[in-house]
Amino acid sequence: MTDKAPPVFVRRALDLWHRAEVWIAVIAFSAIALILIYDVLVREAVLPLLSLMGLEGRWLVLYGSQKIAVYLLVAGAFAGIGIATWAGAQLIPKVGFKAVPARFDGLANRAADIVTFLFLMAVAVVAADFVFESFQSGQRASGGLRIEVWKVQAAIPLGFASAALRYFAFVIWPDVRPQQAEAME
Repeated sequence: MTDKAPPVFVRRALDLWHRAEVWIAVIAFSAIALILIYDVLVREAVLPLLSLMGLEGRWLVLYGSQKIAVYLLVAGAFAGIGIATWAGAQLIPKVGFKAVPARFDGLANRAADIVTFLFLMAVAVVAADFVFESFQSGQRASGGLRIEVWKVQAAIPLGFASAALRYFAFVIWPDVRPQQAEAME
């Protein structure tokens, strides 16, 4: 562990990693909005209008749109864990914040980062085992979208591992640790 600034390539890699997660989340949530708006407009406006004109319009319905939106939500939400970690916007309990004298803040932050890294990696391992069990069982989603569920569930361990690895970077290079959200206001 060092107090030195991270090498340039580390900072650049962490920034690119953050940008990739932001794009995943933006694309996922934008697609959710488009899919659900389309679904509502077709079902509530277009189909009744076509029906009044004596035309068939069921072919316009995006089958499984709500399920697709939920799958995209999983991807966007778990990308959001890493985004919040990198931005310093994660929820932090304030219990015991003043228990450690201010002169030990750096050490306390490092200890907290180590504990958080270990916790998140443990959760990522358990989640990966869960996904692997789904993969081995060949479990598929019910209904019309017969996608293998492990493909959707894979976002869970990836999201936790992403946040965990960021905390590991905070331990090694405290300079990359974001400021607390209140301090940034």
